[in-house]
This record gives sequence, structure tokens and C-alpha cells, in this order.
Amino acid sequence: MDNDSRFWTTTKRRTLYLLLVSAVLSVGTPAIVAATQPGARFYLRYPLIFGAQLVPSLVAAALWLPWRSARATKTGLVLASVLCIASALAYVPIATGILPTGGDMMAVGYVVLAFGTVVAILAATAIAFAVAWTLDKRASTATSKDAARPTNAE
Repeated sequence: MDNDSRFWTTTKRRTLYLLLVSAVLSVGTPAIVAATQPGARFYLRYPLIFGAQLVPSLVAAALWLPWRSARATKTGLVLASVLCIASALAYVPIATGILPTGGDMMAVGYVVLAFGTVVAILAATAIAFAVAWTLDKRASTATSKDAARPTNAE
């Protein structure tokens, strides 16, 4: 990557790194559980489970990385931070065995967790970007009203 690139700012790179950490946690957890729990190997051997775990990070990257405005980029970083923290809180206890898992519906649980994460990402993105758009609109309206007011010198 070029250091002078206007698209890959420091904020976008940090957002990308947080999304990669979230993706590694979400894909690595079923892999670790399958490797450490002999009864889970049968249920967690399907590639669909690992693919489903990547979908939330890919959706988040598609929604948060393309924006060029500073406010939208910063919002993407905040949302990526929240996603990374939530992934750590959800997957680290499972991967370490603190939260025991098992049973024949284990794989479905991972897919449902990924689907719920996608829904949460879509909702959080809609809310955050609506707030950012409203703040931008309000700031531009205030600036245009200040420019339209005559001063005493005129």
C-alpha cells in the first residue's frame, strides 16, 4: 500500500485490522473447539460453518470501508471496535473452555450467532450513519445560516 494514498487512511487501516481480528476470532473458535473437543469434530467439520463465520466481517467491511468522509470513517472505526470487543466477549470464553459447549446443535449455534451479528451490524450501521448524516446536515445548515446573516458593517 502507498503511504500517500488518500483512500487507505490510518483510520481505515485500523478499521480493517479490527475487522480482521474479529474474523480470526469468529473462524478460529469453531476450529479450536473442533480440535480440542472430540465430540465436536463431527458437528464442526463442514465448511459452511466457517464461511458463515466470515460473513459478518465481510458485511462490515463492505459497509464501513468505502466511505471517504472523515465522520463516516471514524464511525466505521467505532463500530469495528464494538464488533471486535463483542467478538472477543463471545468467542474467547468458548475457545478457552470457560463456557462449555457441546451437543448436536453446536454448529447451528455458530450459524445463528453469525446471522445475529449480521443483523446487529446492519442495525448499528443504519443508526450510526443516520446520526452522522443528521449531524453533517445540521452543521452545514448552521454554516449556511451564519454566512447568510448580514453583519453590522454592511
